[in-house]
Order: sequence, then structure tokens, then C-alpha cells
Amino acid sequence: MLRRHSRWLLAAVSLLVASVAVSQTPPSITFQSPSQGWNVFASSNPLPFGATASIVFDASRLTQCRGNINANTPGWTITGHYQFNNGPVQSFWVAGFSSTPNPPAPSIPLNTRGDLAIWFENTSRWGCQAWDSNFGNNYHFNVQ
Repeated sequence: MLRRHSRWLLAAVSLLVASVAVSQTPPSITFQSPSQGWNVFASSNPLPFGATASIVFDASRLTQCRGNINANTPGWTITGHYQFNNGPVQSFWVAGFSSTPNPPAPSIPLNTRGDLAIWFENTSRWGCQAWDSNFGNNYHFNVQ
């Protein structure tokens, strides 16, 4: 009898550990390339409050403002912008030149519940500016 209960307990613990591992997968928001159909999607809907969402942005979505300085240093930057519930706008580096050596991978802390709006800006040192903003509507995600 003890042996049967031990097997059941082992199976239950294994299932619990697997469930916890799945629930701890960090969320992500992906912005695919034009060749992938310009698709935009979140790994979950709603996004989990309290987590940090990694941003996967294909730089080929914004190619208008490009050029290099001294042949190998980008003279352009893609910056992501976001805001929760029409609050203050915050920004993060996505691609291109960064004044910070080894900038962190793009991510957004999901520290506010409600509407998360995201858009991207491509700028260059020569004054060029282009946007990926869902035609001015921004990309919206629910955080709960």
C-alpha cells in the first residue's frame, strides 16, 4: 500500500514541478519582419502583471534611417517607447547605435495593470526619423 501511495505522490510532485516551470516562462512580445507578414503578438493574453516582457523586434521593420559612421559604427538607432494607461512615456534601446556599451536586451517591466501601448522610432544622426506605430495607433496589449 505504501508503494502505491509513493508512486502517486511522485507523479503529483512531478506534475506540480512541470506546471510551475511552464508558468515561469518569461513573457515576450514579438514584432515580426515584413517577410513574415508584419505580425505582432504577445506570448500570452493578457500579459502577466509583475513579470518582465522581452521585446523581440525585427530591425527590418524600420529601414528608412540607416547609414554608418566610419564604415562600421551605426549612425542610426531604433528606440522603443511604451506607456501604461496613457501615463508617462518610457523608452528603451532596441537596435543600432547605443551610447551605453553592451545595452540590455529590450524588455518592459509589466508593473502596471491595464493597457500597455508600444511603438518604435528609428532616428539617424543625419536627422532622419521613421516610425513603426501601427499607423499612429500604437500596438496595445492587456496586462493583468
